[in-house]
Amino acid sequence: MSRISRAIVAASLTAVALSTLTLDNNVRAAPASSSEYTVKPGDFLAGIAAKVGVTLPDLLSANNLTTKSLILPGEKLVVPAIAAAPAAAAPTAATAPAAGPLTYTVRSGDYLMGVAVAHKVTLADLLAVNKLTVRSLITPGMVLSLPANAVAPTAAASQPASPGAAPGPAASSITYTVASGDYLAGIAAKFKVKLPDLLAVNKLKPTSLILPGLKLVMPVGAVEPATSAANAILESTPGPAGVVVAYAYAQLGKPYRFFTAGPDTFDCSGLVKAAYAQIGMTLIHQAAAQSGYGTLVDIWGGGTIQAGDLIFMATHGDPAVITHVGIAVDAKHWIHAPKPGDVVRLAPLPPKGLIITVRRLIGE
Repeated sequence: MSRISRAIVAASLTAVALSTLTLDNNVRAAPASSSEYTVKPGDFLAGIAAKVGVTLPDLLSANNLTTKSLILPGEKLVVPAIAAAPAAAAPTAATAPAAGPLTYTVRSGDYLMGVAVAHKVTLADLLAVNKLTVRSLITPGMVLSLPANAVAPTAAASQPASPGAAPGPAASSITYTVASGDYLAGIAAKFKVKLPDLLAVNKLKPTSLILPGLKLVMPVGAVEPATSAANAILESTPGPAGVVVAYAYAQLGKPYRFFTAGPDTFDCSGLVKAAYAQIGMTLIHQAAAQSGYGTLVDIWGGGTIQAGDLIFMATHGDPAVITHVGIAVDAKHWIHAPKPGDVVRLAPLPPKGLIITVRRLIGE
């Protein structure tokens, strides 16, 4: 081989090696895959999002959930991956902001940018002196250090209402303790009050963060929601049966759709399948097949229906063919997805004459 030919071959091999190296670097630069988070007692969706460092919308989207979705201890949630920001050339080291003598105690409704603006400092400096990030969760009672250049806000003087201005809503004696999964508009609807009135009497904004345990005052005109028999049962039903019933209860009002098992639509056996999946039981998605699980509850021979029992019916003509199933809440009520055009409902149990069989999947 001539000297020129050998030079050409060597150059070609070098180019291939460089190309391979570039490809290998690109592969290694791929973002990490998603991880999982196991729900713990007391967890709620917004708190989990803050804990794992993602936005609430991203967490909901990754798990096909909504802000109203029920999460239970032991449930595994997908934590969406966050692509690492490309490394930038190290800038000239800047002097880190120093904390000044002023501090600020977080109140309900506060958010980091609002605290920074109120004290005339940059958000970046506020985060730096407190070792926080823009995703950090701040809660009422937390004490924040303020940068050295912070200015204490002047207390606004009380101003009389303008002549003719409508007075603000008055507070009533009714209070409500925020529970996991609550949101302001939902609480207003529950007590039959306007959202602006609820916000006004609690000095909140539509974007204010509310956490479980926070007590809210209701405006005058609020109506306390009646505690139904089903709600009382949910609070007193222990163990796996309580988990199954609680899940079914959380789906009330969702539309019926044939051969779906959530999270947004259900048919009768799909609701049962999804509810029992919460306690680790995998059921076939068909009412007749589900009637083969568990043990018989002989309600005609003196047996009593309990929370979590499955109630089976024939709804399409042939009394010997099981076509419908629901979940007992107690000895008198059940939750079921009745038919197309309807929604998941809490209703009285059907008469014994219409029930084909009752099965118990959870041991006493």
